[in-house]
Amino acid sequence: MNETTAITAADTTIRKTVFLAADKPKVWDFLTRADKLGRWFHPTDEDLAEGQPYTLRNALDGDRMCWGEVQVMHPHDYMRWSFTVGPMEGRMSTVEWQLDEAPGGTRLTLTHSGLPVGGEGYGLVLALDKGWHGFTGNLHDLAAAEDAGDYSATIVVDAKPEDAKAAILDQMDLWWSTRVERRDGGATIRFNSSHVTYDFAEGDSPLHLNWTCTDARMIIDGVDDETEWTGTRLLWRIAPLGSGSRITLIHEGLNTDLACLDVCTRGWGLFFETSLKAHLTGGTPTPETSS
Repeated sequence: MNETTAITAADTTIRKTVFLAADKPKVWDFLTRADKLGRWFHPTDEDLAEGQPYTLRNALDGDRMCWGEVQVMHPHDYMRWSFTVGPMEGRMSTVEWQLDEAPGGTRLTLTHSGLPVGGEGYGLVLALDKGWHGFTGNLHDLAAAEDAGDYSATIVVDAKPEDAKAAILDQMDLWWSTRVERRDGGATIRFNSSHVTYDFAEGDSPLHLNWTCTDARMIIDGVDDETEWTGTRLLWRIAPLGSGSRITLIHEGLNTDLACLDVCTRGWGLFFETSLKAHLTGGTPTPETSS
């Protein structure tokens, strides 16, 4: 990902460019469709439409996060919103999205202008800049996963980001499998006679975790290659969301190239989408307990 940001004392316009491994129509869907906006930004009730107001809400409690009107839409090329958030006290700014073809995908440019100038307003500009940095990073990862057909899913929990990270790193035995063997920089997780071993690394931020599968023996009916998870990666993306967190898991490499796609997708539905979410929200998790 190549990203640039420009903010000066005299010009509080936020500019970001991100290169996405997806074509323009797919990127456009992420920017405009209600079922996709909530995965990288904030959820909305309806697809965005030119000339119509929009409201993006907190996925935890439904409170308004940002709102305005979609002023211009040129599908797959350009879109302009009026945009405000609570601290702006009704003052509108302008958000523009420009999509251009790039080798292997799309160059997406965000321009956020009309923001406050001056000492007090600069804190808001910094907060918005940080937010756009995280949101465009989410979009980068999810667009790549969709283009490759990799498994990805997102859960929203009322746990702080640091608690979500601790659950993923240190409490796998409570939501994934009771047979976890930890070591410096990684772990082995066992299920019946199967196992997967990961090396752990941080991503672009402390809330981004990249795990590489270095060894696997997955015994699954109808799957001849027991080692096909080897070389795939788990990309954990944790982001603050109000008083809670949004957690996205991308299993890079879990796609139609793997014979276990259906079984493993259902497995993540159980362990990530259901069990980890229950663990972080006061429910009853369901880790693998067989020996």
